[in-house]
Amino acid sequence: MKLLKKGFIKVTSLLMIVSLMLGLIGCGNDNNDDNKNNGGTDSIVDDLPRDENGEFVADYLEGVQLNVWSVIGNPDQKILLELIKEFNKEYAGMIEIKVTSVGHYDYYNSLDSTYANDYGNFPDVCIMHNEKNIEYALKGYFYSLDDLITTVGVGIDFDNAYDNIEKTTIHEGKHYGIPVDAHGYLTQIRQDIIKKNGLGFENNTRFIPNDYDEYQTLLEGLRALADTGELWVRNINLDEDHSWYQLKNGNSKLDAAAVVTTDNFYPAFFHSQESDNLTALYVNGGSLLDANGDVSFHKNAGMTQYVTDLVDRYNADLYGDAGNKEAAFPTGQIVMFSEGPWMVANTYDIWWNNNQLSTAGKLGVTEEDASDPVYANPYAVARPYYMAADGAPTETASKWYGNGHVITLTKKITSMQKAAAALIFAEWLTQGQNEDGNYNLIDWCKSGHVPAWKNVYESDAYKEAESKSITLQAMGDPEQIIALESSQYATTLISGLTTAVGNVSAQLLSVDGCTVDKAKQTMNEIAASTQEALNLLKLGIK
Repeated sequence: MKLLKKGFIKVTSLLMIVSLMLGLIGCGNDNNDDNKNNGGTDSIVDDLPRDENGEFVADYLEGVQLNVWSVIGNPDQKILLELIKEFNKEYAGMIEIKVTSVGHYDYYNSLDSTYANDYGNFPDVCIMHNEKNIEYALKGYFYSLDDLITTVGVGIDFDNAYDNIEKTTIHEGKHYGIPVDAHGYLTQIRQDIIKKNGLGFENNTRFIPNDYDEYQTLLEGLRALADTGELWVRNINLDEDHSWYQLKNGNSKLDAAAVVTTDNFYPAFFHSQESDNLTALYVNGGSLLDANGDVSFHKNAGMTQYVTDLVDRYNADLYGDAGNKEAAFPTGQIVMFSEGPWMVANTYDIWWNNNQLSTAGKLGVTEEDASDPVYANPYAVARPYYMAADGAPTETASKWYGNGHVITLTKKITSMQKAAAALIFAEWLTQGQNEDGNYNLIDWCKSGHVPAWKNVYESDAYKEAESKSITLQAMGDPEQIIALESSQYATTLISGLTTAVGNVSAQLLSVDGCTVDKAKQTMNEIAASTQEALNLLKLGIK
């Protein structure tokens, strides 16, 4: 194909789980809507515009519109929409992308219901989570892409993709999605509080823990100082008094305006139920399914340690239910919590590393505060902290779980022109370059993601962007990501694990509380319920 446009490069319970699965069983290829295209790529009409030599010429496309559904929400949605706006400008008159943004918790239910009941409004292209790719491909929603890529001739070379991220798009040797990025949750850290209280490492010269043991030591050190009222804290919110003070004795409730007291302070906030537990599982060589295809997350030593830590740390006041963590963190009511990197890149770094903290003589900022690089930039981030249990494989002990996004072509597309337009967009986003010769994908990664592509990550432009971004520095090498194992049962398995950890968390907050033994029992019970749901699902899918 002749690519004449600039920017192309060759190259809670069983009932809940069962009801969800029965909904999934009810859609897919069993729907007899005559408008659906449930065939292979040979069912796409080859209407590609070609030159006198029979080669497809992208510039000959005219007025091709793509209905794209995106799962990406704020704050990084803004960056994606800006990139799509730039694409539409570059391909004006040829290709136009119309984006519908669907919220994270609504996206897949909306996809299923639209497929079953309103196929005329089903998207042409899905920008979705990579861990859902094969599940929805096996429901008959997506095309395999290898032959289409060859036919259109776009420069999407999967040899450039990281195998550990690309694997989520492959089933029986065929690609059903084009990987874009990866990301995992990060630990937000008030390094100024750690330094001020002498709780840093290496003679108080390093203020971010390097491993599980250092993290645990830091939790305990913060708690000990808080209990005696000796812990120094300060408020780093914009326009607030930034003076240091030691904790007050008291019983005030935790809210954004409260003075931090011995009773409302917690070293850390509960971890994310959707991501951190998977890091604990994968770091310790675990998986959601064992070799026999049975649920196995509850048998993993890392998951056992994870829920044990959750219970022990909460019961020892090392973890707390801090309500609004974004309000508690800058006041010093908590020192660490877990959140997605898109918030770091687009919001938190701006909120909590503001220039007031480096301006002496105002809002309680002293000369020492203003001139100290840690006090002037108190907000830091790091990858999560999990213990590699005895017997954990060394090849996973230093890695972490992360999901990401893929671009898929749905079978709503029946025109090769539309397929070509979709692939041209996918290539533009993942492999295309701007006028400065920098990959378009780098602009996207700055919003809190690492590239799924080696050539992008290894480029000078990406390394420069990384040197300026605490988010990209914390996420590091994409090869360190452990993506979810590709499965047609992803929703069932993730729901089971999330429900198990969520139930333990709810028990901790209940009047009766929770013990380690009770937490382990809960994990086993939900794993059994998940297995029953999985068995039903296997029976229901043809």
